[in-house]
Amino acid sequence: MPSLLFVCVHNACRSQIAEAICKNLAPKDWKIESAGSNPSSQVDPKAIKILKRHRLTMTSIKPKGFSDLSVEKWDYVVGMGCGDVCPYVPAKKYIEWDIPDPNDGPMELYQTLYNDLTGRIHQLIREIQGFSP
Repeated sequence: MPSLLFVCVHNACRSQIAEAICKNLAPKDWKIESAGSNPSSQVDPKAIKILKRHRLTMTSIKPKGFSDLSVEKWDYVVGMGCGDVCPYVPAKKYIEWDIPDPNDGPMELYQTLYNDLTGRIHQLIREIQGFSP
């Protein structure tokens, strides 16, 4: 059973959306979480809204830090563009996706983010399952 961790700075938008999408697309026995290096006090309301639009929900509507995680060593850690701000998280494979934060912009940016993450996560799942890109 693979374990995947999506990380960004605040765990308020990108990594939360990625976690929700991945939990929807991946086999149910996979361990999937998200966290932030400096968790925000609240989740971005537009992130919740874009997931509802696609009939998805967040596991937790409270941003999480690394101390809140249940796994100590991950199979895959996917960075959402936090770069040097994110601390080292032990993983078999680290993947960096340079994904801009929609930063309370128009809902079209959140839809673009959702579409981008959905495509990337579909591809990542296929790669983990051993299918060629």
